[in-house]
Amino acid sequence: MCTFTPSKCNTSLLSVTPKPKSKPKRIRIQLSRLHRLSRTKRATDNDEKSKQEMELKNLKLYMENMSILKDNEILRKKAIQLHQENLCLLLELQKKLSPLHHVQQSEIS
Repeated sequence: MCTFTPSKCNTSLLSVTPKPKSKPKRIRIQLSRLHRLSRTKRATDNDEKSKQEMELKNLKLYMENMSILKDNEILRKKAIQLHQENLCLLLELQKKLSPLHHVQQSEIS
């Protein structure tokens, strides 16, 4: 019969476990640096593209705002002109009604 005794056990046989093969540290560092650089380049390219898109949108909005301001100025001038015309017409109406008002007052008295 076989008995197991720790004192007779060979510890070198128990600790043998195959280690997974890993890439050397230098290769891992180079690969991580390469990945970082490619991510940085992609991010920079995306930043440039989005920057150009934002500049284009900004330019379009600026042009639209300038057009709106121009239209507002034209409408403001028309409103001033109409207001002056209304004042003139109101003055003429008051002049026409004022003699009639005096005539009616004199007829009543």
